[in-house]
Amino acid sequence: MENMKINKTIKNICWLLIVGMSSLGWAHAQVIKGIVIEKPNGKKEPLVGANVYWAATTVGAVTDDQGKFSLKRIAKTNQLVVSYAGYQSDTISVGSQNNLTIVLKTLEELKTVVVKSGKSLDVEAIKSELLTVKSLRKAACCNLSESFETNPSVDVTNTDAVTGSKRIRMLGLDGVYSQIMVENMPSVRGLASRTGLKFIPGTWIKSIAINKGAGSVVNGYESITGQINVTLAQPDNSEALLLNLYGNAMGRAEINLNTSRVLGKDERWSTALLLHANNVSQGIDRNNDGFYDLAQGTQLNAVNRWKYKGDVIMMQFGVKALYEDKFTGQTGFTRNGERGINLPYGVMFNTRRLEGFTKFGVLPPNNPNQSLGIIVSGIHHIQDSFWGLSDFTGIQDNLSINAIFQTQINDKHRFSLGGSYVYDRYDQNYVERLANTQNYRWQRTESVPGLFAEYTFEPNEKLAVVTGVRNDFHNLFGNIFTPRMHLKYELATNSIVRLSAGRGFRVANIIPENFGYLISARTLNAANDLQPEVAWNYGVSWTQKLKVGKREGKLTLDFYRTDFETQIVTDLDANASEVSFYNLTGQAFANSFQIALEYELMKRFDVSLAYKYYDVQSTYNNTLQQTPFIAQNRFFLNLAYATRFDKWEFDLTTQWFGAQRLPNTASKPNEFQRETNTPDFFLIHAQITRNFRDWSFYVGSENLGDFRQSNPIIDAANPFGNQFDAGLVWAPIAGRTLYAGLRFTIK
Repeated sequence: MENMKINKTIKNICWLLIVGMSSLGWAHAQVIKGIVIEKPNGKKEPLVGANVYWAATTVGAVTDDQGKFSLKRIAKTNQLVVSYAGYQSDTISVGSQNNLTIVLKTLEELKTVVVKSGKSLDVEAIKSELLTVKSLRKAACCNLSESFETNPSVDVTNTDAVTGSKRIRMLGLDGVYSQIMVENMPSVRGLASRTGLKFIPGTWIKSIAINKGAGSVVNGYESITGQINVTLAQPDNSEALLLNLYGNAMGRAEINLNTSRVLGKDERWSTALLLHANNVSQGIDRNNDGFYDLAQGTQLNAVNRWKYKGDVIMMQFGVKALYEDKFTGQTGFTRNGERGINLPYGVMFNTRRLEGFTKFGVLPPNNPNQSLGIIVSGIHHIQDSFWGLSDFTGIQDNLSINAIFQTQINDKHRFSLGGSYVYDRYDQNYVERLANTQNYRWQRTESVPGLFAEYTFEPNEKLAVVTGVRNDFHNLFGNIFTPRMHLKYELATNSIVRLSAGRGFRVANIIPENFGYLISARTLNAANDLQPEVAWNYGVSWTQKLKVGKREGKLTLDFYRTDFETQIVTDLDANASEVSFYNLTGQAFANSFQIALEYELMKRFDVSLAYKYYDVQSTYNNTLQQTPFIAQNRFFLNLAYATRFDKWEFDLTTQWFGAQRLPNTASKPNEFQRETNTPDFFLIHAQITRNFRDWSFYVGSENLGDFRQSNPIIDAANPFGNQFDAGLVWAPIAGRTLYAGLRFTIK
């Protein structure tokens, strides 16, 4: 009976695809493709994020991480405008040619590479924000979790008062509801859903694409609040050598080395080696609570990737290996020290991770508007950890396959069709040793084949509609139907409104996603029948390009709502001595509103302002209330100034966090109770960079105002007692962190 249902579902999808395709008339595609490059020292370098658009319209595109673009022709004009901050714009008369190579020259006053201006108007149907190297270098950006601290779209917070780990939030919800990928391959998920953010070094990142709300069905069903896609340094267009050294006042030291080389006379093969190492060799306890403020230990990380570019076939493959060993706890704890109730409290995380991938693409020479791509990736992840006397071990094996066929039927119709397969095997063991010893084991194997189709309809220059549907069959949870829709409409010149809606589905791993709450005396109380999480996301946004005199700017307003059909509730309120996980029995939703302004106040002086309001609620023990640790009101300000020739760069980021609800601690003795809400506070980050021809030196400070949460650990003097809790963290623990670094580059 089950197989009959599967076959029926697959037949229905295939029938819909055939009917949909047969209803459209095939015509000659009117699309041009091209690449935008510069030629420093005679070597071709792609320009990521260049704007390509038809003159006097908002019909255009933004170049991808390889400098490439694809754009439909329009009847109104054949004048193609190409612009890029810091480069001389160019206008090209496009004739019958379909493939263009466009070379931009730097302005006479600028000698260094400058990346995309954030004030450019995004004209794509699916709204996307691109963070490039320029944005990432506004701060130290040691890893992916810290890459968003100078951007208002993604929030960064701490997970606990001991490990120093960070989490992100998008549209008010935890980062686990965002699909985080590396070059469209699964990355920060499963056992690495919390720790995986720090496994991607900042110097490896070429760009980050952020899509709020419902994403594309092409990349799977796990996106609920958005998709974050990270592009790493590419073998064929990265620096021949990039060396980055970093150190801070907390005892953290980093070294990063990126190398790339193009091979052969025909330059079809290229390779890159990305290396990273960081170490914290000293323990610091600035708040004198007897616990280290940050984890000590080492991380070693390496990627070797290869790329082949043929006339018809393109291919990539590579491997990544990671080893991390970190420990923290009371100041008397050492990595190999013994554990016991009369000994210092310790926390340890040891991770070994191996990844491999291959990408294969076919570009038919007789039809440049069609392509076929196959992406295969695999992950083997092992985690050994403990906190106090409790132990957690986990193993995950993942295989992901995604095959995509793309075709342009004519200038109004585009299709993406494909199939996917995801395999995950989990083996998780948690031994809780508090007042009593409890053993938990979660074993499951997920096997999920799926089909998807995405259709883009652009009847004119103002309107674009993207509809997508995918159907996956989960061996444990049955059929997963994922529809998504995006609409873009040009209200007036330089004014665009967008609508989006879609459904997402994910399977949670409660211990890896919530370990910070377990560094406490709280006992685990998990329901036996936890279900997958399913939610709908709806969004509307309006973007208006501004021009005051010669200065340009951009105003954006957006509102998104997420409604959960099912959710695993993490309850810290019902009992201050427990953390409970159970299925949602009432409402759960998140409303997110943001208004953002980007403006060039004066030459080389950019200002970015944003205000955000969150209303995130869930039903806790039959009562609908605000989710804890979320500031309903937030304000963001970034000031960026550069002198002539970019010799000096100054960046200042200020964030204001409003009050946050804290979990109920009324059942604890009076001296260990916490207020119901936190105070509001400011965080200030600043950096100064001095650029030379091949060198850059930078100094800065995180949390320049030295704001710290006071007494973040409840009953820190008795970590094996019944009141101990290091999980109620709502602000920084370590305080002001001064840092310095240098970059050396060979083009």
